[in-house]
Amino acid sequence: MLPLEGFRVLDLTHVLAGPCATHHLRCLGAEVIKVERPGSGDPMRALDMQPEMDGLPPGFRALNAGKKSVVADLATDAGRDAILQLAATCDILVENFRPGVAKRHGLGVDDITAIRSDIIYCSISGWGQHGPNSGRGAYDHVIQAATGMMALQGGDTDDMPVKVGFPVIDIATGMSAAEAIMAAIIRRLRGDTSPITLDVSMIDCALALMSGPVANTIATGKAPDRVGNRGFVGSPGAETFATADGHISVAANTMGQFRTLCAKLGRPQLAEPPHVPGGLGDGAFLANAATSELRSELAAAFAVMNAETLEQALNENGVPSSKVRDLGEYLTKFYPKTPGIGIAGEPVALGPAFRWGDIGAPSLDAPPKLGADTKLLNSGAVSTPPRRADAT
Repeated sequence: MLPLEGFRVLDLTHVLAGPCATHHLRCLGAEVIKVERPGSGDPMRALDMQPEMDGLPPGFRALNAGKKSVVADLATDAGRDAILQLAATCDILVENFRPGVAKRHGLGVDDITAIRSDIIYCSISGWGQHGPNSGRGAYDHVIQAATGMMALQGGDTDDMPVKVGFPVIDIATGMSAAEAIMAAIIRRLRGDTSPITLDVSMIDCALALMSGPVANTIATGKAPDRVGNRGFVGSPGAETFATADGHISVAANTMGQFRTLCAKLGRPQLAEPPHVPGGLGDGAFLANAATSELRSELAAAFAVMNAETLEQALNENGVPSSKVRDLGEYLTKFYPKTPGIGIAGEPVALGPAFRWGDIGAPSLDAPPKLGADTKLLNSGAVSTPPRRADAT
């Protein structure tokens, strides 16, 4: 039995961060009822501009498998009343409107708790529910720009800032919201019946992802320098190097690992004076060895190597490394060994980044066609699903 079986989630979210949160709850066993706009639904249904996929492109499938879909016009009294009636049967509500929009539709915290006092109400937004920027819209790359994340990416300081190549903050925000909801459920199961509202913002999640640089900046008053494709510890052997047939990223972080690396490159002398001062412990090695001359020597040694051959040799001798692969190459070579959540007759949808030792990967139903479950709103009374005996 999955841990959230018997819990019902009212999903008033769209695009990425919110659907990611409710996807994680669905993977853990909760029933998730997704409320969508009549006619168009979640914008992710059309994002890939693939009409032949009938509103179920890969990006939508990945975060909405196993959910139910109802359509309701929240700007109308009938739509609002239908959703309020549904909310009365739900344990959790998740919304990612701009602050104030849910309240304007009559679906704010006070409206919902008036009909279901013990509901867990989770709001996801770009800038949080309060503060000078709370009314702003937000997209992943905008938050990357605002928080300094984009400024950390790239090589030389004169290069244009570079965003992370996927919506990292959206996904982290969804995962954080799911974590917060799980903590709220624990409060409920321990007998706490006080109102629980959760404020999850992309801005906070971006800073949490950068906890190290944030802490250092607060402590020193100085924003961190870019490290490009180098490792964070400063070792000359912790970097991404060009080889004869691609690139390889290596983490030779200690003096011992650096000696091994140089030996496998056929240049053991690079780990000895004058390239590296003698008698260095790991701390002094990291602080003093990364000279431009040594980096140039290493680059020349890597340039004649085969990336996969060197990758294997280094890993077999305790130096973590990997050839730089694109996502397609990784999935083709390694993914069958790491199964995700299965969907009968559909592409795989990735679940939480952990695995149950006893349950295994659950199987989800296919993602819903738009409005496939709107019948839940039409009967005049929405039945309450069976719930865990120890849930409030």
